[in-house]
Amino acid sequence: KCDESEIDGDGWDSSVDDEMEKGGELSFDAAYKKWKRANVTYRGMQEVGKANSDRSGVLGSGLYTTPSSNKSMARQYGGMYFVVNGRPKNPKKFSTMNHWEIWYQRNLLTIYSKGEFPDLREFNKNSTIEKEMLKLGYDGIEIEGREIVNFTPVDVRYFKTEYELKNYYEHIQNN
Repeated sequence: KCDESEIDGDGWDSSVDDEMEKGGELSFDAAYKKWKRANVTYRGMQEVGKANSDRSGVLGSGLYTTPSSNKSMARQYGGMYFVVNGRPKNPKKFSTMNHWEIWYQRNLLTIYSKGEFPDLREFNKNSTIEKEMLKLGYDGIEIEGREIVNFTPVDVRYFKTEYELKNYYEHIQNN
């Protein structure tokens, strides 16, 4: 079992931003934190590389992860892992789940509805969330501060500890 301090020790140091504004070079730790903030999400898993369920989530089928601000949600699904390359390149972003649901009903469900109201059954017979979002040019959905789904994940890497993640970062910097 992973020590919680290894996972929770990723606080963002605002001095990194100050250093960048001054044109200074970042130390290894500052550069690592900056990279981690941009490239790492979190996932709770029962078993590495295997979906936690055969069912599609509320945002469609894909790789579900959470930002660092919502690790508690990831932990609900199993052991915590750091995920590299799990974040979509061009997600449709929403500030709340409610905003997603309203947009989904107005923009996706109505495409296949025969009456004046959105019809989930007709939509599910004809399409999927991920197919429609990909047609619109989005490779995922991000609910800010809550969860992220990537419909087309490529070269995803999982790390159990911060030590493993730092070693990976050091490796990609040196190669």
